[in-house]
Amino acid sequence: MKIYSQILKSFLAALFIGAAVCAQAQTINPMPKVSDDWRYSGTISMWAPATWATETIGNRSITSDSSISQNVNGAGPMAMFTLEAHKGNWGVMGDLVYWQSTGSGSSVHTLRGKDNSFYAGYNATMKQTMFTAAATYTALSTPSVYLDGLLGARYISSTTSVVDAQQLNLNGVVVASRVGNPSRVNQTTDPVIGFKGRARIYDTSWFIPFYADAGKGPGSNNGTWQALLGIGDAFSWGDVTLAYRAMGFHLKDSAGSTNWTNAGPQLSATINF
Repeated sequence: MKIYSQILKSFLAALFIGAAVCAQAQTINPMPKVSDDWRYSGTISMWAPATWATETIGNRSITSDSSISQNVNGAGPMAMFTLEAHKGNWGVMGDLVYWQSTGSGSSVHTLRGKDNSFYAGYNATMKQTMFTAAATYTALSTPSVYLDGLLGARYISSTTSVVDAQQLNLNGVVVASRVGNPSRVNQTTDPVIGFKGRARIYDTSWFIPFYADAGKGPGSNNGTWQALLGIGDAFSWGDVTLAYRAMGFHLKDSAGSTNWTNAGPQLSATINF
Protein backbone atom coordinates (compact mmCIF):
# COMPACT_ATOMS: atom_id res chain seq x y z
CA MET A 1 0.00 0.00 0.00
CA LYS A 2 2.78 2.45 0.93
CA ILE A 3 4.72 1.89 -2.28
CA TYR A 4 1.64 2.49 -4.47
CA SER A 5 0.81 5.61 -2.45
CA GLN A 6 4.34 6.92 -2.98
CA ILE A 7 4.18 6.17 -6.73
CA LEU A 8 0.84 8.01 -7.02
CA LYS A 9 2.16 11.04 -5.10
CA SER A 10 5.29 11.18 -7.27
CA PHE A 11 3.20 10.88 -10.44
CA LEU A 12 0.87 13.70 -9.37
CA ALA A 13 3.79 15.91 -8.34
CA ALA A 14 5.51 15.39 -11.70
CA LEU A 15 2.32 16.27 -13.58
CA PHE A 16 1.69 19.48 -11.66
CA ILE A 17 5.33 20.56 -11.85
CA GLY A 18 5.38 19.88 -15.58
CA ALA A 19 2.14 21.81 -16.02
CA ALA A 20 3.52 24.79 -14.09
CA VAL A 21 6.80 24.83 -16.01
CA CYS A 22 5.28 24.36 -19.45
CA ALA A 23 2.26 26.64 -19.04
CA GLN A 24 2.34 29.54 -21.48
CA ALA A 25 0.66 32.92 -21.54
CA GLN A 26 -1.14 32.08 -24.75
CA THR A 27 -3.95 29.56 -24.82
CA ILE A 28 -2.97 26.12 -26.13
CA ASN A 29 -5.37 24.65 -28.67
CA PRO A 30 -6.21 21.11 -27.41
CA MET A 31 -7.57 19.91 -30.77
CA PRO A 32 -5.34 17.62 -32.91
CA LYS A 33 -4.20 19.00 -36.26
CA VAL A 34 -4.91 16.76 -39.23
CA SER A 35 -2.08 17.00 -41.79
CA ASP A 36 0.00 14.87 -44.13
CA ASP A 37 2.85 14.85 -41.59
CA TRP A 38 3.16 12.01 -39.12
CA ARG A 39 2.14 12.83 -35.56
CA TYR A 40 2.63 10.54 -32.58
CA SER A 41 1.52 10.41 -28.95
CA GLY A 42 2.23 8.24 -25.94
CA THR A 43 0.09 8.03 -22.80
CA ILE A 44 0.80 6.59 -19.38
CA SER A 45 -2.11 6.16 -16.97
CA MET A 46 -2.84 5.35 -13.36
CA TRP A 47 -6.24 3.74 -12.88
CA ALA A 48 -7.96 3.07 -9.54
CA PRO A 49 -11.13 1.08 -10.30
CA ALA A 50 -13.67 -0.81 -8.29
CA THR A 51 -14.21 -4.40 -9.47
CA TRP A 52 -17.19 -6.66 -9.99
CA ALA A 53 -16.04 -10.19 -10.86
CA THR A 54 -17.53 -13.67 -11.04
CA GLU A 55 -15.26 -16.64 -11.68
CA THR A 56 -16.68 -20.11 -12.32
CA ILE A 57 -14.44 -23.18 -12.52
CA GLY A 58 -16.25 -26.49 -12.76
CA ASN A 59 -18.95 -26.42 -10.09
CA ARG A 60 -17.26 -23.68 -8.04
CA SER A 61 -18.34 -20.08 -8.45
CA ILE A 62 -16.79 -17.09 -6.69
CA THR A 63 -18.29 -13.59 -6.81
CA SER A 64 -16.25 -10.66 -5.59
CA ASP A 65 -17.21 -6.98 -5.37
CA SER A 66 -14.15 -4.93 -4.48
CA SER A 67 -14.04 -1.21 -3.70
CA ILE A 68 -11.33 1.13 -4.93
CA SER A 69 -9.50 1.03 -1.59
CA GLN A 70 -9.68 -2.78 -1.48
CA ASN A 71 -8.24 -3.01 -4.98
CA VAL A 72 -5.41 -0.64 -4.11
CA ASN A 73 -4.62 -2.71 -1.02
CA GLY A 74 -4.75 -5.97 -2.99
CA ALA A 75 -3.13 -4.68 -6.17
CA GLY A 76 -0.15 -6.40 -7.69
CA PRO A 77 1.88 -5.43 -10.76
CA MET A 78 0.05 -3.27 -13.31
CA ALA A 79 0.77 -1.49 -16.59
CA MET A 80 -1.37 0.95 -18.60
CA PHE A 81 -0.01 2.47 -21.82
CA THR A 82 -1.47 3.88 -25.03
CA LEU A 83 0.42 4.67 -28.26
CA GLU A 84 -0.99 6.40 -31.34
CA ALA A 85 0.31 7.38 -34.78
CA HIS A 86 -1.55 9.46 -37.38
CA LYS A 87 -0.94 10.60 -40.95
CA GLY A 88 -3.70 12.54 -42.60
CA ASN A 89 -7.08 11.13 -41.64
CA TRP A 90 -5.70 7.63 -41.01
CA GLY A 91 -4.02 6.31 -37.91
CA VAL A 92 -3.24 3.32 -35.72
CA MET A 93 -3.43 2.85 -31.96
CA GLY A 94 -2.46 0.31 -29.33
CA ASP A 95 -3.77 0.24 -25.76
CA LEU A 96 -2.51 -2.11 -23.02
CA VAL A 97 -4.11 -2.72 -19.63
CA TYR A 98 -2.59 -5.29 -17.29
CA TRP A 99 -4.12 -5.72 -13.85
CA GLN A 100 -3.43 -8.18 -11.05
CA SER A 101 -5.52 -8.41 -7.88
CA THR A 102 -6.10 -10.76 -4.96
CA GLY A 103 -9.12 -11.50 -2.80
CA SER A 104 -10.19 -13.79 -0.01
CA GLY A 105 -13.24 -14.75 2.00
CA SER A 106 -14.40 -17.20 4.63
CA SER A 107 -17.44 -18.20 6.64
CA VAL A 108 -18.23 -20.45 9.62
CA HIS A 109 -21.62 -22.13 10.02
CA THR A 110 -22.63 -23.42 13.43
CA LEU A 111 -24.28 -26.84 13.31
CA ARG A 112 -26.54 -28.47 15.85
CA GLY A 113 -24.54 -29.02 19.01
CA LYS A 114 -22.18 -26.92 21.09
CA ASP A 115 -18.89 -27.61 19.29
CA ASN A 116 -20.11 -28.52 15.81
CA SER A 117 -19.26 -26.23 12.89
CA PHE A 118 -18.45 -26.10 9.20
CA TYR A 119 -15.76 -23.74 7.83
CA ALA A 120 -15.27 -22.68 4.20
CA GLY A 121 -12.75 -20.19 2.86
CA TYR A 122 -10.83 -19.22 -0.26
CA ASN A 123 -7.92 -17.12 -1.55
CA ALA A 124 -8.04 -16.02 -5.20
CA THR A 125 -5.62 -14.30 -7.56
CA MET A 126 -6.82 -12.81 -10.84
CA LYS A 127 -4.56 -11.57 -13.64
CA GLN A 128 -6.23 -9.71 -16.47
CA THR A 129 -4.63 -8.54 -19.71
CA MET A 130 -6.48 -6.52 -22.32
CA PHE A 131 -4.63 -5.30 -25.42
CA THR A 132 -6.52 -3.35 -28.07
CA ALA A 133 -5.07 -2.64 -31.52
CA ALA A 134 -7.07 -0.67 -34.05
CA ALA A 135 -6.97 1.37 -37.23
CA THR A 136 -8.55 4.81 -36.92
CA TYR A 137 -10.07 7.28 -39.34
CA THR A 138 -10.82 10.94 -38.59
CA ALA A 139 -14.52 11.37 -39.31
CA LEU A 140 -14.81 14.90 -37.91
CA SER A 141 -12.24 17.64 -37.28
CA THR A 142 -13.57 21.09 -36.37
CA PRO A 143 -12.36 23.81 -34.00
CA SER A 144 -14.67 22.41 -31.30
CA VAL A 145 -14.95 18.63 -31.93
CA TYR A 146 -12.49 15.95 -33.02
CA LEU A 147 -13.79 12.44 -33.70
CA ASP A 148 -12.05 9.23 -34.82
CA GLY A 149 -13.84 6.05 -35.75
CA LEU A 150 -11.92 2.87 -34.94
CA LEU A 151 -11.95 -0.74 -36.06
CA GLY A 152 -9.65 -3.39 -34.65
CA ALA A 153 -9.36 -6.30 -32.26
CA ARG A 154 -8.87 -6.89 -28.53
CA TYR A 155 -6.83 -9.71 -27.03
CA ILE A 156 -8.05 -10.78 -23.60
CA SER A 157 -6.32 -13.13 -21.20
CA SER A 158 -7.80 -14.03 -17.82
CA THR A 159 -5.82 -16.17 -15.39
CA THR A 160 -7.48 -17.29 -12.17
CA SER A 161 -5.93 -19.24 -9.32
CA VAL A 162 -8.03 -20.27 -6.32
CA VAL A 163 -7.14 -22.02 -3.07
CA ASP A 164 -10.29 -23.16 -1.29
CA ALA A 165 -10.66 -25.10 1.94
CA GLN A 166 -13.50 -26.76 3.87
CA GLN A 167 -13.40 -28.19 7.36
CA LEU A 168 -16.02 -30.03 9.43
CA ASN A 169 -15.76 -29.99 13.23
CA LEU A 170 -17.84 -32.33 15.41
CA ASN A 171 -17.58 -32.04 19.16
CA GLY A 172 -14.51 -29.85 18.74
CA VAL A 173 -12.68 -32.44 16.63
CA VAL A 174 -11.85 -32.09 12.90
CA VAL A 175 -13.51 -35.10 11.29
CA ALA A 176 -13.20 -34.04 7.64
CA SER A 177 -11.23 -31.45 5.67
CA ARG A 178 -10.51 -30.66 2.06
CA VAL A 179 -8.18 -28.25 0.22
CA GLY A 180 -8.49 -27.54 -3.49
CA ASN A 181 -6.32 -25.49 -5.85
CA PRO A 182 -8.10 -25.06 -9.19
CA SER A 183 -6.66 -22.68 -11.75
CA ARG A 184 -7.57 -21.69 -15.29
CA VAL A 185 -6.35 -19.55 -18.19
CA ASN A 186 -8.98 -18.22 -20.58
CA GLN A 187 -7.98 -16.32 -23.73
CA THR A 188 -9.77 -14.85 -26.71
CA THR A 189 -9.31 -12.29 -29.48
CA ASP A 190 -12.43 -10.31 -30.39
CA PRO A 191 -13.10 -7.75 -33.13
CA VAL A 192 -14.10 -4.34 -31.77
CA ILE A 193 -15.64 -1.22 -33.27
CA GLY A 194 -15.99 2.18 -31.67
CA PHE A 195 -15.05 5.85 -31.60
CA LYS A 196 -12.88 8.26 -29.64
CA GLY A 197 -12.16 11.95 -29.57
CA ARG A 198 -12.46 15.18 -27.64
CA ALA A 199 -14.63 18.30 -27.44
CA ARG A 200 -13.07 21.70 -26.72
CA ILE A 201 -14.55 23.77 -23.90
CA TYR A 202 -15.18 27.18 -25.47
CA ASP A 203 -11.88 28.68 -26.70
CA THR A 204 -9.79 27.44 -23.78
CA SER A 205 -7.10 24.78 -23.43
CA TRP A 206 -9.61 22.58 -21.58
CA PHE A 207 -11.41 19.72 -23.31
CA ILE A 208 -13.64 16.69 -22.72
CA PRO A 209 -12.08 13.37 -23.84
CA PHE A 210 -14.38 10.47 -24.71
CA TYR A 211 -14.00 6.88 -25.86
CA ALA A 212 -16.30 3.89 -26.43
CA ASP A 213 -16.00 0.51 -28.10
CA ALA A 214 -17.67 -2.88 -28.06
CA GLY A 215 -16.95 -6.28 -29.54
CA LYS A 216 -18.22 -9.82 -29.74
CA GLY A 217 -15.95 -12.80 -30.12
CA PRO A 218 -16.40 -16.42 -31.19
CA GLY A 219 -19.29 -18.26 -29.60
CA SER A 220 -22.51 -16.89 -28.17
CA ASN A 221 -21.16 -15.97 -24.73
CA ASN A 222 -17.99 -13.96 -25.37
CA GLY A 223 -18.10 -10.18 -25.39
CA THR A 224 -16.11 -7.09 -24.44
CA TRP A 225 -16.66 -3.35 -24.07
CA GLN A 226 -14.88 -0.21 -22.89
CA ALA A 227 -15.88 3.42 -22.20
CA LEU A 228 -14.23 6.62 -20.94
CA LEU A 229 -15.36 10.18 -20.22
CA GLY A 230 -13.42 12.93 -18.46
CA ILE A 231 -11.86 16.37 -18.53
CA GLY A 232 -8.40 17.46 -19.64
CA ASP A 233 -6.07 20.41 -20.05
CA ALA A 234 -3.60 20.88 -22.91
CA PHE A 235 -0.02 22.15 -22.71
CA SER A 236 2.73 22.70 -25.27
CA TRP A 237 4.13 19.20 -24.65
CA GLY A 238 0.84 17.29 -24.47
CA ASP A 239 -2.06 17.11 -22.03
CA VAL A 240 -3.25 15.83 -18.66
CA THR A 241 -6.66 14.19 -18.21
CA LEU A 242 -8.78 12.98 -15.32
CA ALA A 243 -11.46 10.55 -16.49
CA TYR A 244 -13.87 7.85 -15.41
CA ARG A 245 -12.93 4.64 -17.21
CA ALA A 246 -14.88 1.40 -17.33
CA MET A 247 -14.18 -1.87 -19.13
CA GLY A 248 -15.43 -5.40 -18.98
CA PHE A 249 -15.62 -8.76 -20.65
CA HIS A 250 -17.43 -12.08 -20.48
CA LEU A 251 -15.64 -15.29 -21.44
CA LYS A 252 -16.93 -18.83 -21.47
CA ASP A 253 -15.26 -22.11 -22.33
CA SER A 254 -15.56 -25.79 -21.42
CA ALA A 255 -13.86 -25.21 -18.04
CA GLY A 256 -16.02 -22.33 -16.83
CA SER A 257 -16.69 -18.64 -17.31
CA THR A 258 -15.36 -15.24 -16.35
CA ASN A 259 -17.41 -12.07 -15.88
CA TRP A 260 -15.23 -9.07 -15.09
CA THR A 261 -15.91 -5.33 -14.87
CA ASN A 262 -13.61 -2.56 -13.62
CA ALA A 263 -14.70 1.05 -13.31
CA GLY A 264 -13.17 4.06 -11.60
CA PRO A 265 -11.11 7.26 -11.94
CA GLN A 266 -8.04 7.38 -14.16
CA LEU A 267 -5.29 10.01 -14.28
CA SER A 268 -3.29 10.18 -17.53
CA ALA A 269 -0.44 12.16 -19.04
CA THR A 270 0.01 12.28 -22.83
CA ILE A 271 3.14 13.44 -24.62
CA ASN A 272 2.91 14.51 -28.26
CA PHE A 273 5.94 14.13 -30.52
